[in-house]
Amino acid sequence: MTGLSILQTAYFIPLAPLLACVLILAFRRWAGYEGVWLGLLATLYAFVHSLLIAIGLYSGNSPLPQIGLQGHFFESFVTWFSVGSFDFRLGILIDGLSSLMLVVVTLVSFLVQVYSLAYMRGHARFGRYFAYISLFTFSMLLLVVANDVLQMFIGWELVGLCSYLLIGFEFERDAAAYAGRKAFITTKTADLGFYIGLLLIFNYLGTFNIPLLHQNITSVTHPTWLLTAVPLLLFCGAMGKSAQVPFHVWLPDAMEGPTPVSALIHAATMVAAGVYLVARLFFLFEAAPLSMEVVAWVGSVTAVLAASMGVVESDIKRVLAFSTVSQLGFMMAALGCGGYEAGMFHLATHAAFKALLFLCAGSVIHAVHTNDMWKMGGLKTQMPITAATYMIATLAITGCPFLSGFFSKEEVLSAAFHHNQVIFGLLIFASFLTSFYMFRSWFLTFADLPRERERFQHANESPLLMTFPLLVLAFLSLTLGAFFKYNHNINQWISWGKPVAEVDGGNVVIGLSFAVFVLGFVGAFWVYMSKPVKYQALTAQFSGLYRVVSSRYKFDEAYLWVIGNLYHPFSRWLARVDDDVLDQKIIDGIGLGGVGLSWLSRLFDDGVVDRYLIDGQGAIVARAGRTLRRMQSGLAQSYLFWMALGLVGMFIWVSASH
Repeated sequence: MTGLSILQTAYFIPLAPLLACVLILAFRRWAGYEGVWLGLLATLYAFVHSLLIAIGLYSGNSPLPQIGLQGHFFESFVTWFSVGSFDFRLGILIDGLSSLMLVVVTLVSFLVQVYSLAYMRGHARFGRYFAYISLFTFSMLLLVVANDVLQMFIGWELVGLCSYLLIGFEFERDAAAYAGRKAFITTKTADLGFYIGLLLIFNYLGTFNIPLLHQNITSVTHPTWLLTAVPLLLFCGAMGKSAQVPFHVWLPDAMEGPTPVSALIHAATMVAAGVYLVARLFFLFEAAPLSMEVVAWVGSVTAVLAASMGVVESDIKRVLAFSTVSQLGFMMAALGCGGYEAGMFHLATHAAFKALLFLCAGSVIHAVHTNDMWKMGGLKTQMPITAATYMIATLAITGCPFLSGFFSKEEVLSAAFHHNQVIFGLLIFASFLTSFYMFRSWFLTFADLPRERERFQHANESPLLMTFPLLVLAFLSLTLGAFFKYNHNINQWISWGKPVAEVDGGNVVIGLSFAVFVLGFVGAFWVYMSKPVKYQALTAQFSGLYRVVSSRYKFDEAYLWVIGNLYHPFSRWLARVDDDVLDQKIIDGIGLGGVGLSWLSRLFDDGVVDRYLIDGQGAIVARAGRTLRRMQSGLAQSYLFWMALGLVGMFIWVSASH
């Protein structure tokens, strides 16, 4: 295939997983192995096609046109429907940003499905699980390639639906069913902002097409309130999907889903959608400095709060969930500080090491049948591959020099350093907490002596289908950052329209980043590995702070209080108003009035219209008919009488006229 044909057929990338989903659901009983191989082949094809596009774009061999301010991109679309002069289009927009995300999403999805072959084997809904994964992949790819904000919203909502289906996949458990509902309701609440933003775009900007929107914003003067309101409303939706404070509460509970699902959600699909939205529509945010500040501050605060919650969590999957929230905060902070390329750089590297962390956690849980790290310990001897790859991912996420996270986090911190020193300080502190809780998780899980001997003795390394994805992701965690940094300038890969100036925090950023990496490691080792263990003493010494953080700052309790004490009473009041006022007084009153008017109408109809108008006219005609009928009796003498009477009448009339 030529470079142009690869681009022109890019719509096959999202369609392949969609087709696999339909075929698995329809024919899994006859397709063999419940049809899961269809999902694997579809995702593998999508990955290969995406990789070919990326190679073509970044090697300079792809025939991308350059159009005005929009930069290099390929766009293809069909008109879905038209309303007046407004065309609603479905299509694809391929540029450096979307091609990067295509590779990330399809690769992680494929590795997760390979991993799931062993992890989910024997599940009663094995085939349906792979159908949902394929639908999830399609939804995210539809969002990624969208050339239209409305199409992005369609993919956005489908991603939310799939997260509900997969988080609550084991709906027999109340916790899983509750977590699915919580994720769905929380994100849908935030999506109201996205929807209102769409309405403003439709009403004031006149197009949903992303290149045309970019041209509109850069060439036409708009009111300040509009330029500020649109990105802030869109960011509201992004806060929900990417679990930014205060919409972060759904993500820890999302761990009730199967662990491979957690890896997919946290690494490449749902939570990445919010960051991708801000990056894809970055020109809207750049046009409103206030919206950039909001993004930066929300991201930095989220990074610190989530990292602090990860410090005290004992569930290994929830530790990683808080880690995801925190790292998404880093990405948002970078975008808000103007580090567009830094945020996307960190998204790409994070996808590798966070998927690796979750799949390693799944490997451990699969072996010891518990999520509680205090019931593990010493597993590095029983599960050496899992322990080694988890350590690689830990080193990457904590910013160990020359691993992938080191390069991308340095770019994030550099963007913050040049933008706002307070935000930079918050991110440095979050980096220290990240180093602490991630090494803490490795020490508690793999180091020291086993805390529960029976679990330890039954633990074995996972099968090849599970360890192979770990090795691939570990390799990417080791090399991806250096690949972007030294071989392909990330700024040239994903900048939109105009190049973003490279930011460099110099030795200050690198020195502080390395310092907090070391301090986090030393702190975690001192608390959890040195003898005697300091954990219980420190917990008792800072019991108040520990209670606040371990309760997740009471966000859930606050929401439940608002729902129980404000929302539910208000809803009950509205129900009473609806029943007592609207239904019984207004609706029923209108009904009774209608009945009364109908009764009066019936009386008028019967007594006046029917009796006097209709029946009266009939009676007159009947009487006239009876009278005329007497004149036609057939008797000669009767006819002579009427003739004589007529002549008399004529004589009287003639006499009177003279």
